[in-house]
Amino acid sequence: MSIKSLQEYKLIFWDFDGVIKDSVDVKTDAYLSLFPNASKDVLKRIKIHHLEYGGISRFEKIPMYLEWVGIQPTDQVIGQYLGQFANLVVQKVISSPWVPGVEQFLKQKPVYQKFVIVTGTPQEEIQEILIPLQINQIFEHVFGAPTQKSEAINWTLQNYNIKNEETILIGDSKTDWLAAKQTGIQFLLRETKISDFSIHYSGNKIKDFIGLL
Repeated sequence: MSIKSLQEYKLIFWDFDGVIKDSVDVKTDAYLSLFPNASKDVLKRIKIHHLEYGGISRFEKIPMYLEWVGIQPTDQVIGQYLGQFANLVVQKVISSPWVPGVEQFLKQKPVYQKFVIVTGTPQEEIQEILIPLQINQIFEHVFGAPTQKSEAINWTLQNYNIKNEETILIGDSKTDWLAAKQTGIQFLLRETKISDFSIHYSGNKIKDFIGLL
């Protein structure tokens, strides 16, 4: 997909991990490090699931993974693991590499376009991450967990009275594609080699944002 076609959209939704920052591996490593006593098979299962469903929040993943490793997911236990996970990832996400070309792309946003983040990262955490990156002012809204991506998309479309066909979501996972499909907007995949969905997806996709300005 060319920048000319992207310029035609009035509203662009952005996933964060794997689209703005190359931080998917940071979170993969964090999930695996939470369960040092898990078997290799369970760790492999966790890794595959996380990579295939990158847009699902940790609030859904951690209780599931706890069950997979044989730990009862009580509210207290879930809270402890959520805290450990947050401590592992925030600074590493901030310092992780930009997806090539995306920083320049974001900072040269045309005035007529609106950019909105929809991410599985918790609301307070994604807002904390955006400030030192100096891109928080670029986005009209930032939606993090527990808000579902489809809910955020529908709210934004209604609030700004923008048509579905004037809108696109840039994501890197099956979860992002499903959110676009459920809300009737276009989808552009940021292609990676770590997801089976990315490898087999036959729609519009890009490897990076270099040359799109």
